[in-house]
Amino acid sequence: MTLGTEGMKITSLRLSPALGHKMGRHRSFSAGVSSTSNTLPLHRISVSISSWFRLADQGMLQHEMLCRGTAFGVQLPQRKSKHAPLIFFTCSHVAAPWRWPKLYPVPWLEHVREEHSRCVLHVTEVQTGRVLERFLMDSNVVHHDSLDVCALRLQDQEKVMQRMAKHGLPLHPLVLSERVPSSGNAVVSPGFAVERLQRKADDGSLSDGEDGEYTEVVEDLETGGSVRLDLRTDQEPRRLCVSLGTVSHYKDRQARGFAVMDRVLGDGVCGAPLLDLRQEGRCVGLVEGIVPPLEDGAEATQTGSGLAGREVELRKAIAGNAGFIYGQQLIDLLEKVSDNK
Repeated sequence: MTLGTEGMKITSLRLSPALGHKMGRHRSFSAGVSSTSNTLPLHRISVSISSWFRLADQGMLQHEMLCRGTAFGVQLPQRKSKHAPLIFFTCSHVAAPWRWPKLYPVPWLEHVREEHSRCVLHVTEVQTGRVLERFLMDSNVVHHDSLDVCALRLQDQEKVMQRMAKHGLPLHPLVLSERVPSSGNAVVSPGFAVERLQRKADDGSLSDGEDGEYTEVVEDLETGGSVRLDLRTDQEPRRLCVSLGTVSHYKDRQARGFAVMDRVLGDGVCGAPLLDLRQEGRCVGLVEGIVPPLEDGAEATQTGSGLAGREVELRKAIAGNAGFIYGQQLIDLLEKVSDNK
């Protein structure tokens, strides 16, 4: 999905979700947070965050999924103890798509608000693509004032840690860096991509196809019981997609950088961490999306509506790049989370 960026300067550029993340196509997967050191994560598990909603006054009996996106966890500053709170980052448009009407121009979405929604953390085993656990997030989601990023806490971190310990796969946080990555730095962005739809047969086997029943048992967001939902795309095969790239010299008011990746980022990588290999794999940013290309004939429109010729050339130069929000912005958001505890 390409956003309407006509008339918008490069300094206020809105990015497209990776490969058109769409409402009603629950196709986003996660970035690894499992690590045994402060270097690159061992991609044994990964996490994603999904948003759900229920409009009781409209007769909805169960929560339904809005969308799912990549996520990763860090710890609050100055609280690096065994039981320090884990904070998870993802894109704001994933946790609260109604806040982004230009991304999701769906009329009914304007009726959805925070009080109608909840977010769920999905923990996925990388090797098999199997969802190991699902955990409720705290209902208080802290959004950045102007950037497409938000921070969430677990509703019951102690319970989560106990359940993950039984798997022998604790959730280790990434290390945030406030240093802006230098132009030319090698970076890596780990996450899951969706390959294609498959049909789930009665015997549980999967085969290619567009039809068939796709179900997932999830925890009821109000009672804690189990409900079975029809999620056609939830059973799509997932593959680990580790994208390598280099940091571009283009910047956007120091709040966002760009990186040339070795592949088109897969569907659902919005919210993935960007790890700087020159900083021992520390997280230097959050992948916000893909810079959309100028459409045919749009150059004149862009120039005529205030986008200078130099900026048109800049848009052309960074088209297809991954846009990422700098780590310092995430650190600033953590301080806001700490104030709201």
